[in-house]
Amino acid sequence: MSNIQKQSRRVRLFLQLLFFVIPAGVVYFWLTAQTEFDLLTKAGVIQLSFNIDSLTQLNLSYTTRLLAAFASLLVASIVLYALSILIRLFRNYENGNIFTQENARYYQKLGYCLFYWVAGGVIYGGAISVILSFNNPPGERILSLGFAGIDFLTIVLGFLVLIISWVMKEAYQIADENSQTI
Repeated sequence: MSNIQKQSRRVRLFLQLLFFVIPAGVVYFWLTAQTEFDLLTKAGVIQLSFNIDSLTQLNLSYTTRLLAAFASLLVASIVLYALSILIRLFRNYENGNIFTQENARYYQKLGYCLFYWVAGGVIYGGAISVILSFNNPPGERILSLGFAGIDFLTIVLGFLVLIISWVMKEAYQIADENSQTI
C-alpha cells in the first residue's frame, strides 16, 4: 500500500469518526447548555458565535433546547453532507483512484457545500436568535442576521474549489482522449 493510500485511509477513518461525533456533540451541547454538565463550553471546546445570555433572560426550557438542537442539527447536516463527500473522496484515494471524473464531481459538490454552509449559517443565526429569545417578553425578542468576513472568505474558497473541480474534469477528459489515441 502506497503512502497516499495509507494516509487516505487514516483521514477517511478520522472523517468517519467526525461524522458521528458532530451530531452527538450538537445534541449534548443543547441538552447541557447553561447547566453544570456543560463541559464543552467550560473546557473551551465550543465557542459560540452568539451569547446565549444576551438573547434570553430566562433559563432555557426543554422546548427551547429541543428547537435549538433541531436548528443546529439542520445546519450541521450541511457539514455532514460535506463529510460524506470527503469520506467517498478519500476512499477513492485509498483505492488508488486519484485522477478520476468521479473525484472531480466530488470536488464540485464540496464547492457547492461551502455556499450552502454560508447560506445555512445566515439562516441559522436568525433562527437561533428567534428560538432563544422567543420566551422573552414582547418587545425584547430578537431576530439577528449576520454576514461576517469569514463568510465572504468561505464563498471565495467555494469558487476556488469549483474552479479546481472544473480543471480536474478537463484534465480527465484530455487524459481520456490521449489514452484512446494510437
